[in-house]
Amino acid sequence: MKKLSPFIYLYEPVTIITTHRPSLETPKLILIASWMDAQDLHIAKYITHYQSIYPTSKILLVKFVLKESVSASFTRKVVDPALVYLHSLIDSGTLSSSPPQPEILVHIFSNGGSATTRTLYQLFRAQTGYAFPLHAAVYDSCPGVYSFTSVYSVFMVNFSGLVARAVAAPFVSILVLWFWIWYRPLKILSGEDFLSANSRVHNDVDLVQQTNRSYIYGKADVMVDWRHVERHANHAAAKGLVVRREMFEHGPHVSHMRTDGDRYWKIVKETWKKGTMRH
Repeated sequence: MKKLSPFIYLYEPVTIITTHRPSLETPKLILIASWMDAQDLHIAKYITHYQSIYPTSKILLVKFVLKESVSASFTRKVVDPALVYLHSLIDSGTLSSSPPQPEILVHIFSNGGSATTRTLYQLFRAQTGYAFPLHAAVYDSCPGVYSFTSVYSVFMVNFSGLVARAVAAPFVSILVLWFWIWYRPLKILSGEDFLSANSRVHNDVDLVQQTNRSYIYGKADVMVDWRHVERHANHAAAKGLVVRREMFEHGPHVSHMRTDGDRYWKIVKETWKKGTMRH
């Protein structure tokens, strides 16, 4: 993949295979918003599978790196090269700003990917005056909302071994408690926390124009509570969005493909197909 920035990577097919010409059955662009601090080796498994099922699609990867995304202003700078590329596709006529059917498939992973795409949606509207182009979307292990156990689990994943976890536990607990105080009793000072912002924006039909979306989530996920995902799906459906819910009973966080790859990719392909069939 071509490196557009430390956080943005692009894959463009070199040749068009005559038996796989672009059509409604193939996204013109697949936008992948990876989970927080995702390793390239793990992201590559999704990239290569997309290359195999949609060989003519461009793939735009946007990474979320926690230490580089500590502020909203920096997150905007992180995603800016992705926006520049999207604008170039629209300006060249490769993508339409208001397509009659979806040309983009957005694949969002965890709260990191939710924050990335939330910023893309907001900035696109701010820069153009209209919503991000019509698309279909897959939400993998997201979006979540603040809870002590979920945020605690996110921080503790960085510590392996009984001794390291025992030492880290009280400090992590204090940190998570401080976040709760800062974003709940002191909300008038802190403003909206980024998890709440993710949930709100992804169900804002003025910002997010989707033909349909699929939620893939699991009861074994200790970082994003499956009940929070279902609540978000219910809110989306109540606003008129076409929603599909896919529970992986034993699926850990962003590991549903590994739990049942055949089922996972069937959901992805059917999500895209449903979006194109609606128009």
